[in-house]
Amino acid sequence: MDTLVNSVNGSFTDLKAQTPENILVSHPIYKHYDELHYVHGLHNSLSASLDQSIWPELTGVTLVGDEKITFRSRGIFVVDDAFLSECNDFSDLGDAHNSSYTFFHLGSKLSGHSSIVHGGLLATLLDELTCILAFQNFPSKKGVTANLNINYFKPCMINSYVMVKCTSIKKSGRKCWVKGQIYKLDLDADIEGSVPEFVERKENLLSECECLVIEPRWVHELSNKK
Repeated sequence: MDTLVNSVNGSFTDLKAQTPENILVSHPIYKHYDELHYVHGLHNSLSASLDQSIWPELTGVTLVGDEKITFRSRGIFVVDDAFLSECNDFSDLGDAHNSSYTFFHLGSKLSGHSSIVHGGLLATLLDELTCILAFQNFPSKKGVTANLNINYFKPCMINSYVMVKCTSIKKSGRKCWVKGQIYKLDLDADIEGSVPEFVERKENLLSECECLVIEPRWVHELSNKK
């Protein structure tokens, strides 16, 4: 039986429904990026069907649970089909699209310093998600991290929602460079302007990285799995 509580205004709220997942996916911020993927997919069928090609044991299983990674969204890809099918080199996206968005709720058991999410976890998320996007630009859809440079700007507090945005910025042969950014999400604030302008502001940027991903010549030995 679900538990109902009487709220201040006299209405009843279903506590079971107030999970981090339900709170986030019903919020205008998440809905905007989900809609962005849908609209882009209307003219990019490969992108519309794109699925996360790897699901690491560490962040997909071990660190998932109450007070840990309590919610992780699917990868929301906005990638032009040309990148997925042709895998050509590029150095400037211009008006093209080659990005992904992933949302998380990070709980209290992920702290390093008191009440602050461990920087190593943020580094892991950045490494993992920038790689997943880079993989889409390779014929094999696989690769490995060659270099990861991270700048931490502000602490990421426990029990908070964040969005990880990744953008492919350059590809040359078997090398692909991707920028990763972690933004804090204030779900209680009034949204001013467009959703991207509101979310992707400098004051919300917690950490940022540039990741160099390579498709090694022994790529056939790699196995992506869910």
